[in-house]
Amino acid sequence: MKRNLKIVLIKEVDFIRAWIKLLGYCIKNENLIPFGSKDDPKAIRGEICSRVVLEQSAVDQIIDGVNYLPKYGKLFPFGARFIEHYINEYTLQYIEEQAMLEKEDKRKFSYTYYDRFKRYPTSSGSFDQVEALRENLKKQIESNIFSNRHQMITWIPETDAFSEEPPCLQRIWISLIENNSIEVHLDWRSRDLYGAWHVNLVAIINMINRDIAKPNNCKIKRIIDSCDSLHIYNGDFDRAKLSVESFI
Repeated sequence: MKRNLKIVLIKEVDFIRAWIKLLGYCIKNENLIPFGSKDDPKAIRGEICSRVVLEQSAVDQIIDGVNYLPKYGKLFPFGARFIEHYINEYTLQYIEEQAMLEKEDKRKFSYTYYDRFKRYPTSSGSFDQVEALRENLKKQIESNIFSNRHQMITWIPETDAFSEEPPCLQRIWISLIENNSIEVHLDWRSRDLYGAWHVNLVAIINMINRDIAKPNNCKIKRIIDSCDSLHIYNGDFDRAKLSVESFI
């Protein structure tokens, strides 16, 4: 058994075309490997280490993802209602709804990304990383001094190091790049390319636009998305190939 993480760099101005290109690279790098744990074994059949730069129309398409993605409905395993639900997961209302669910309820998650961002646990309680990022961006604009310090994270070592369900998204980094324009970087340790890559981006970027960019009268100019392991699950591999063939 051998793991071959091919490094792929893509720069695109079209959101769907970026996804199709990534699918193509994963398919070409086909290699069936088991991963996960003994209690929850999984198999991936195509895998790359990716860095994707999205600019211009691609950013607008992501922000309008709930309307844009359904236009390519034949390529995806979901529709507009699923995308809307995913975006809704990045709200305080959803966090509260999750908190009210019983532990045994199948709808309950062990964590959500937005909960980690809004209520990151500390020794004295919790810390709102979203508010901090919004305020730090405001200071960058007011001072006209750039900074590399402004990020928010999901990983809690004592919780996630031995967890069966650790967060895939690791951090979000934001910087002012010119007057009222920002750049957003997303770093992932692991990512489902066929079933989650696109909706992940739509939901997260819409949250950043709503909670951080717009309150500071800023526009997201560029998104850089990096994945240590971007992969296609074995069960999705044939459908992924059909998506590429249908698009071409």
